[in-house]
Parts: sequence; structure tokens; C-alpha cells
Amino acid sequence: MRYLIIVLILLIGKVSFSQTSDTFKLDWSDTYISSPDGESIRTISFNGASLNLTNNWLPEFYHLQRTGSNGEFFSVELVDTHFEQLSSTEQQILRNKTFSSEITPETEPVSIRKNQYQKVQFVPIRKNPTTGIIEKLISFKLRFKKISQQRSVKSVKNYASNSVLSSGKWVKISVDTTAIHKITYQQLIDMGISNPANVRIYGYGGGMLPKMNSELVKDDLPVVPVYFNTGSDGTFNDGDFLLFYAKGPRSWKYDKDKSEFIHENHLYSDHAYYFLSSDQGSAQIIQQQNSESNFTNTVNSFNDYRVIDIDETNLLESGRLWLGQEFDVTTEFDYSFNFSNILNTSNAIITTRFAARSSSETSLELSSGSNNIGTINFSSVNTGSYTATYARLEEKSFTSFTPTNNKVDIKVEYEKSSASSIGWLDYLRVNARCNLSLNGSQTAFRDIESVATGNISRFQIQNCSASTSVWDVSNQNAVRQIPLSISGTTGSFNATTSSLKEFVVFNIDGSFPEPKVVGNIQNQNLHALPQTDMLIVSANQFLSHAEQIATYHRNNDELHVTVVDQNAIFNEFSSGTPDVSAIRNFVKMFYDRSSGESDMIKYLLLFGDGSFDNKSDRESNTNKILTYQSENSLSPTQSFVTDDYFGLLDDSEGEATGLVDIGIGRLPVNNKEEAQIVVKKILNYDSAEKGDWQTMVCFIGDDEDNNTHMRDANRLAAQIENNYPQYRAQRIFLDDFEQITSSAGQRYPNVNTEINESINKGTLIMNYTGHGNENGLAHEHILMTDDIYSWQNPVKLPLFMTATCEFSRFDNYKKLSAGEIILLRDNGGGIGLFTTTRLVFSSPNFTLNQNFYDYAFERDSNGKFYRLGDIMRMTKNATSSGINKRNFTLLGDPALRLNYPEHNALSTHLNDVVISQPVDTLKALSEIKVSGKITSGSGADLNNFNGIVYPTIYDKAINKSTRGNDGNPFEYTSQTSILYKGKASIKNGKFDFSFFVPKDINYQYGKGKISYYASSNNTDAAGFTNSIIVGGTNPSASDDKIGPEIELYMNDEQFTPGGMTNENPLLLAIVQDASGINTVGNSIGHDLIAILDQKLENPIELNDFYEADLDNYKKGKVSYQLSELETGEHEIQLKVWDNVNNSSVASLDFVVAETADLVIKHVLNYPNPFTTNTGFYFEHNQASSELDVLIQILTVSGKLIKTIETTISSSGNRVGPIQWDGKDDFGNSIGRGVYFYRVKVRADNGKTVNKFQKLLILK
Repeated sequence: MRYLIIVLILLIGKVSFSQTSDTFKLDWSDTYISSPDGESIRTISFNGASLNLTNNWLPEFYHLQRTGSNGEFFSVELVDTHFEQLSSTEQQILRNKTFSSEITPETEPVSIRKNQYQKVQFVPIRKNPTTGIIEKLISFKLRFKKISQQRSVKSVKNYASNSVLSSGKWVKISVDTTAIHKITYQQLIDMGISNPANVRIYGYGGGMLPKMNSELVKDDLPVVPVYFNTGSDGTFNDGDFLLFYAKGPRSWKYDKDKSEFIHENHLYSDHAYYFLSSDQGSAQIIQQQNSESNFTNTVNSFNDYRVIDIDETNLLESGRLWLGQEFDVTTEFDYSFNFSNILNTSNAIITTRFAARSSSETSLELSSGSNNIGTINFSSVNTGSYTATYARLEEKSFTSFTPTNNKVDIKVEYEKSSASSIGWLDYLRVNARCNLSLNGSQTAFRDIESVATGNISRFQIQNCSASTSVWDVSNQNAVRQIPLSISGTTGSFNATTSSLKEFVVFNIDGSFPEPKVVGNIQNQNLHALPQTDMLIVSANQFLSHAEQIATYHRNNDELHVTVVDQNAIFNEFSSGTPDVSAIRNFVKMFYDRSSGESDMIKYLLLFGDGSFDNKSDRESNTNKILTYQSENSLSPTQSFVTDDYFGLLDDSEGEATGLVDIGIGRLPVNNKEEAQIVVKKILNYDSAEKGDWQTMVCFIGDDEDNNTHMRDANRLAAQIENNYPQYRAQRIFLDDFEQITSSAGQRYPNVNTEINESINKGTLIMNYTGHGNENGLAHEHILMTDDIYSWQNPVKLPLFMTATCEFSRFDNYKKLSAGEIILLRDNGGGIGLFTTTRLVFSSPNFTLNQNFYDYAFERDSNGKFYRLGDIMRMTKNATSSGINKRNFTLLGDPALRLNYPEHNALSTHLNDVVISQPVDTLKALSEIKVSGKITSGSGADLNNFNGIVYPTIYDKAINKSTRGNDGNPFEYTSQTSILYKGKASIKNGKFDFSFFVPKDINYQYGKGKISYYASSNNTDAAGFTNSIIVGGTNPSASDDKIGPEIELYMNDEQFTPGGMTNENPLLLAIVQDASGINTVGNSIGHDLIAILDQKLENPIELNDFYEADLDNYKKGKVSYQLSELETGEHEIQLKVWDNVNNSSVASLDFVVAETADLVIKHVLNYPNPFTTNTGFYFEHNQASSELDVLIQILTVSGKLIKTIETTISSSGNRVGPIQWDGKDDFGNSIGRGVYFYRVKVRADNGKTVNKFQKLLILK
């Protein structure tokens, strides 16, 4: 039993002042961790442990303890501990590790959906304080003690009730730089501003929003004060202009630790935005600030700065780091910085950040003329490793350089150690002191040296005139004009400088940058939206598609769903500038406003693809909805993209820190066609074809890394079988199959076939553990894009759980990942993926995968199955902290529920004996009767359930061993031998069926299993019985010597031998036998087998593709989808055994024609000759498609006398009869004689074909 189960029980209760948990027991073993580059790391672990790179792959215990909603702090201690000495193997594995003598749990208060928890983490290994022996913790309890009073858990953020954008006419403008900007009266008129004298400017432009929730941000749009230049008449009219201070997208701030001003480029925009309206009241005029009469110090110089920082290259195409100039063929570049009135008596600070990639040490030299500024050394990186740090990033400031003139020239030279060494400049920044002077039309200035408590500074500015003004722009939304005293060309003013102040001095008659007009915007009021269950944030082009999903959930799930244009969020939550934090803050508004679970937001759907390049507007980019990228951009194992960011909503959370509060999914669509495909899948999923595929979970295990992945897959399958036995686990372990060597490497062609068949038959969840990448799964290419496009599962859409590397790297606009193709593929693929976007490690993958299945089949407090977003949220929160879990993303609709069977199906009697009593054994060659019923989740009989039950009877579980293709064989247990698979009628909630136990069973006695799936018109059920005993033989069995009867077809029962099909025909066989059909497969040579084109070495096993008829085990049908057959003539042979081991063989010839070209053959009418009625027939190669058919009857002279038009939806390859009563278009009978007819067929791909034949009428 995993310790997490105990954890979940604990979560039900709350900790009082002091409380001790139940006992935790740790089941230890040694294990291997598979890294993305194929390295196997051996360590020790316990079931449910968290293993992360950050704790050096030591096993970590992780636990969340519910503490209530008051936010108290608790201490945690271990009590009732029991330790054991490490085994000799474990000691060898940990020989280079060091441990303390005491285990001290790390603990902190955390919040999930406003419920408070205490998070506990520790490595349960110690060095015995007495003996010095390393020991592992076997069992223990946790004691929680409250150590402080409650903290506030209510958000302190306040939100406007309405947005200023909710009324009036609005114009959006953009700026590119931080400066005073100018708008003329005429420009306002041209914008459509009706009353320019009343115009107000709103917004804050500027740099990026903070990513931590604890940092304050401005809500909605604050007003920006303006200055009106009204000319000589004092009225704002033609020829006049206004000025306002605007912040551009690059931000600057003073860093006390570095003693310099540092900058930050905007990751999401090259522009900052503001909004204009004259309908919000009178204009907000810049007010004059009172002048300070005294001063404590004089300022006549200031801190100035310049930077070269061009964002061009993202080395890993991941993370936030964008680099500029490449140093490779050319290794030195000259850069110039122009200052005005620079002080040559004060040192400048030269700061650079540079990335270097080299297998040996390299360096960077900075110089100015003959003066050496400094050197940066770079250590080497492992250029041969896929997972190693890609490049070394170093930043260094040099403070001994003294500029000699206003132009600061700096040479940057990269000293390569080999031809393959390469470097990139991130930025080069200069901080310098300059004399305080008005240069040009405006000069921004600030002085860090003037800052001190109680300081009042006198600023003296040179080059001033009567038209010179000074603004205090420290607070953009409270700009003040400062009285300026002019003496000659010197202007002076006094200001308090207890904190750093930012000023702009300018000439009112100078030139100013002018904003660009973006355009009018519609009124919006996101701040006034009511509380909602689900938000859909959509790119503008997908709003209508998003609304379809919203309508679906409103009507079918009674969810309150709100669809919002991403751009509208930016307008109200980031001053119109794209910013990933604006979306997060918008979601947080609903979270903060909620009073409890009933009105708390639950789901967020991001409707649009994302890109690691959040800013580029290149046509090929896919940045429809912004992505959160990690700060780390150089380590392939530490850099990530995650949508979790949008769900970390408590005030203490942000960046990638915290526990997810809502279910989040993304639909990575790039155009309307893709959007409609995904919407159609979601809307049709619930009404998809019902069947026992809804009880199947398929586990695929890779064969690498000491069988780690097969072992993990097998443990997950056992987790389903033990905890949710109404579901069936299918195991596809690579090492179970023959591995072949091709020119392209090792391959498992039969694994590809097995997976594709499983998809086509249908499976609720497809789970993969092992290696993978954007192109597909495993080194042997077991699931590639060609496989995905070959699937024929238009309605049986599985959820994919892929515990592998970057299978769904949706933010790489240069490549469509295999995971994305699964979701975006029309008429097949998957309904969603809980999948990876970056490199991941096997052990934390497995822990998360286990946690996934702790929730995937559970129900909420209302008895409903959890939705995908709930499962994702709870899975991640149950998984310990670390980057690995951030690499898992839900690509799909978070409010969607999987197609779980809703009710229960169970056995009540075996051979008319109550199942709870001793019942007959299922012996070979005996006829068995089973009775059962359908019940609700609470156990009540559903007497109104009428439909069909699909029982599958399994023989006992058997031990299996894989081949050992790439290492040692792997042993596991599986219960897959089917004794019978059929269907029976359900009437008033009751059913019974009979079947014949095959001769080829395992004669040892043991537990078999009955698996049920049942469906009615509007609901379904699933269940199991695992108490039956299978074994032995019936001594009085009948003496049946006759083999099964076989009728063989292609696509449908209208097919005739030698007929035509497309490249992917459906093999269809109707078989019957008095003893039933043998599908067990226990005896060699007794499988239900098809042989194509005499290829005996490639038999097609069809045991799993047989299904008995309704209420009749003696007759049934084999349906098997062939694929990618070559054009031309083929023969297929089918061998069928009955349950007494009599066999029969049937064969069928057919011709394959390519579907790319429409082909029709065997055009005829029957009867021919005829008197009053005939039917037209033909064969074609467009199975399962819609055909437009035109039949024209003509006289021998060519006169058209009758036209027949119809549309045929053909499941097979044969059409007919299309009836004709022998009359012309006017209803008159046609005379005796010979006539010609033309059959014209048009396929849904636009291809057309004609065939002529003749007929004879006898009257």
C-alpha cells in the first residue's frame, strides 16, 4: 500500500493544537533512474518516494497535511520511529553520500484553493548517532504542533468594480521609449476624439508585470496627468498640443547590491500602450509641486546609463534568455555609447553578460582604445551531452574605467580555445556620471548620491532658458511640475530626496516623440464579470470556437463559463501591453473574490497555441496565447515552459512556486481549421460510440535502462487492476516482441502494429513510460507521426499519458510535435494529453504517474467523476516540489470528463447459484450460465436500464517473461487469455448469458475474471467478478467433430469474391459453431489466424477481434482493419477453431485500388433483361465515404430519357441496388428494346469517374 493513500485519508481531517498522524510505512528497494540522455542512475527508494535532481536523487518523503483555513503555523517532528540498517547492496549504492545523525523535516504552510496545508519533506535516511551506521527509516508518525497564531489567508488585493473602458469612446496608442510624448490637437481630432480639451490618458505602459503575487500591481487603468499647451488664446484648439510622460517597454531600476542602474527588456512586447478618451470627465492636468525653500545638498551631476541589448537568439528555444550578437567567425566587435557632458573625473561602470559554449575554457576581453577594461573567464561545457548545460553565462561589472569623452567606445573580443568555440553577447551596459544639463529637447535624470533620509537637494541644471520646465516623474500617474528658477542659463529647484527621484527637464517648444495610433477599441468591462466556474482565454481569431465549447459546458455540465479575448485582458490588466502575468492576475481576480468553494473558479482553458518566442510576430510563429517560460534558459533539464503559472493564485505564490489552485488545459491550435477539429472532438466525445473500450487502459513500457520503464508500466497496470478492477489493463512491453535490425537501427514493427490496433479498437487511456521526443516514442520508433496519421479511431479517442521527454513540445513553432498531432488530427487521434514538454526523468515521472491514477478513476463529493483539470491539479499537488512536474501539461479541455462508464454491472448467479455461495468451477468443455444486474454507484438496482451487456471472461493470470532483447528478461503477471467475449440483452436491469468453456484453458485451478461493459440508450455501466474459479475439464462433454462455418467478406456483407477495396479494407468474417469459437490462444496453433497473400511467416492473430452475437455464443463476427495494402490482387485466408479444437479454413480474393483515384468496377444492373424493375450495382474503392451517384438512361441514338441522382454513404465497397422502375423522367413507361446507361460517381475528394453499360427491356 502506498503511503500516499494514508496521506489522502489524513487530508480529510484538520490539525488541532497538537496531533499525531497515523503510521507511515516505507517499502524500500533499489531502483534505477533513467535520464533523458539514456544514463541510468542507481539509487535506493521506497514506494511513493520523490526522487529529484535537486536533492541528488535521494528518496524524499513528501506529505501535505490539512490544517484548516485559518493559516496557522505548525512545527513537525518524527515520533515512534523505527530504523533498519542498510543492506550491503544499499550501502554500496550510497557509499559516496553523507547523512546527518538527525532527520529534520522541512515544513512550510501552503494553500490549495484557500485551504491551508502544512507541507512536509525529508530524506528518511540517517547516520545512527551512536553507532555511526547509515540507516533507513521503516515506519514513523508525524506530530504537528501549532507554533504561532494564524496568519492572514485573505488576499489584500483590491479590484475595481468596473473598468474605465466600460463606457465612452476609446483610442489605443503605443510608445516605444520612455520620454515625454506629444499629441497635437489635430491628431486628437483625427483620432475621433470629440472634445480634445477634455481628453484623458490612461495606463502605465512600462516594463513587465511582476511574476510574484506578493508584489503589488496597478489595477485597471490609472489616469496619466497631461500638460496642455494652449497658445496665446488660452484655449486648447487648432495649433495646440498636449504633453504627457510615458514609459516604454524597457524598464530601469537601481540595484543597491550592484550599485548601478540595471535594465530589463520586455519579453512580450516592443511597445507600451496607453488609452485616450474625452468621455471620462475633464482632463487630468499636471499639478505644480510646492517648492522646498531650504536644501541640504547641491546636485549638479547625475546618474546616466546606456545599454546595447538585442534579443535575437534563444539557444535552447526555451526559457526567457534571449541573446544578441554571435561571436564565431568574427570574434571581436566595437560598440559605441553616446553621452552628453560625461564626467571624466568619475569612473563609469561597464557591465556585460555573455554566454560561451566551448569544450574547453575560453575568455572575453573588454577594452577601450589602449585601455584594458577587464576579462571574463568561462569554464567549459560538455558539448557531447544532450542534457549538459548548453553554455556558460557570466555577468561582470568593471568599475575602474574612466571615460575621457562623451563617446564611450568599447571593444568586446571573444578568445576562442578551439574552432568550435562560440559566444553570444547578451548585453553591454554603461553607467556613468554626467553633468546636469538640458541636452536636446528633454533630458531624464536621477541622482543616487542625493538619496538620504531627510535630504532636500538643490538641483542645478545647465543650458536652461525661459521655456524650460522640470517634471517629477517618479510616479507616472502623479506627475508634478516643479517650479524652476532661471538664472542666466542655469535652472535650479529644490526637492526632497529621501528616496530616489526621477525627473525630466525639457524645453516646452522642443521636439518630442509622438505615439502611434493603434486604433479604436470596443467598450469592455472584465472587472465587472460575475464569478465563474471556467474561464476560456482565447486568441481573437478563435473566439467563436471557444464559445462553442463554453456553450457545450453550460448546457451539458451546468457550468458557468466565461470566454475572454486575450487582448481584452491585456487592456485592463497590463495597460494594453501583452504580458503573461496579466492573464494570471485576471484569473487571480476571480480567485480572490470568491467567498468559498461554491463560487471559486475551477478551470482555465487557454484556447490557442503558444511559443517559446512570446514576442515575435513572424508569420510562422505560434504565439497565440502567451507562455510562461522559466528563468533558466541554458540547462536542458532545468529550463521549462508551464501553464501551471496561471494557476498559482495565492498571494505567497508566483513564478513556478506553489501549488496549483485550478485545473488548466491548453488547445494548441494555430488556425481556424485546427480549432474546429478540436472543438468537434470535444463536442462529440461524450456521444461517441459506446463500448468496452471505455474500460481499457493500455500501458506501454520501453525496454531500456535495466527494465525500469517496463517495471514502472507494470506497477501502474497493477495499480489499476488492484484498485479499480472494473477496468482492464493492457500491457504492451517492448521486450515482449521480436526486435529487428534495419538500416535505420533497431525496430519493433509488431509493437507499432499492437499499439495501432489498440488505438483502433479503442482504449480509454493510453499510458507510455520510457524514452521519447517530439517525433515519437522510444529509440525503436514505436509510435511516430506516420502511425498517428494511420489510426482509424474517429470516435474512440483516448487520453494519452506520456511519461517521456518533450513528446508534446507545443511551444516550438518550428516543429509540430507528435503529441500535438495526436490532438489536432482530424477524424482520429486523441481527446487530450497529459504530457511532457521538456526533458524529464523516469523516477519523478513514475511518482507523478502513480498520483495520476490515484485520482483518474475517483469521484468528487457529488458522486461525479473528476474532470481532466481536477485530475491534473490534484496529481501535481500530490507530487513533491521540483521542476519535473512543471514539464507536464494538459493539452485538452480541463472541464472534460473522460468517457467513464457511469454505473455498475455485476454478476449475481453462476449456473443459477448465487455468486456469493460456493459455485461451479468453469471447467473446460462445459456450458456455463451467468446472471447479473446493473446497479447505481450507491448500489441501488437500476430496473429501468435496458440495453446490452458485453461480458469478457478471462482465464487465470499467468506469469510471463520477456525476451531480454536489450538486457535481462523482465518477469510479470498478466491476465489476458479470453475464454469468451460476447453480448447479451439487458431487460429491466437484469441479464443472463451462456458460453462454452474452451478445451484450451489452463487446467490448473485458479481465479478467473469476468469483465463487464453495458450500455443503454443514454447511459452505461462497467463491472467485474473476480471470484470465479477456472480449471479442470468436463468429463461428460459432447463429442463435436465438425469445424466452424465461415463466411468471409471485405468491408461489409455485400462484398463478392474478387471485388474491389481501398488500401485499408475491413476484414469481416461471420463464423458459427455449435460449441462456440475458440479465442483463448493457450495452445500452440489454435489461435484465430488470418494469412495474407500466403505469407505464413506473418500470421495475423485475431483472437481479440472476435465478438459473439447477441444472446448467442455459437455465432459471432471477426472484424479486423487491414492497413496500407499494396494495390493489386490479394488473397486472405482465415483459420478458425471451435472450443473443442475442430478447425475450418476459408479464403477470399480481392483487388486493392488506390483511394487517391476513384475507381469503379463491376457496373451492372440486375435483372437484365427486365420488364418492370431493375437495380444498378457497382463496386468502388472509397469505403466509408460519401458518394454522389448520377445514372443516365439513353436511347441508342444518345437521347437522354431518364436521370437518377442519389447520394450514398457507403460503409463498404459495393453499392446497390439503386432501383429504377423502367419509366422516363415524365413517368411514362419506356418501350421494349436496348438502351445504354452511364453511371457517373463523384467522391468527397472531388474525383469523378464514368462507366457505360447497356440494358434490355422486355415488355
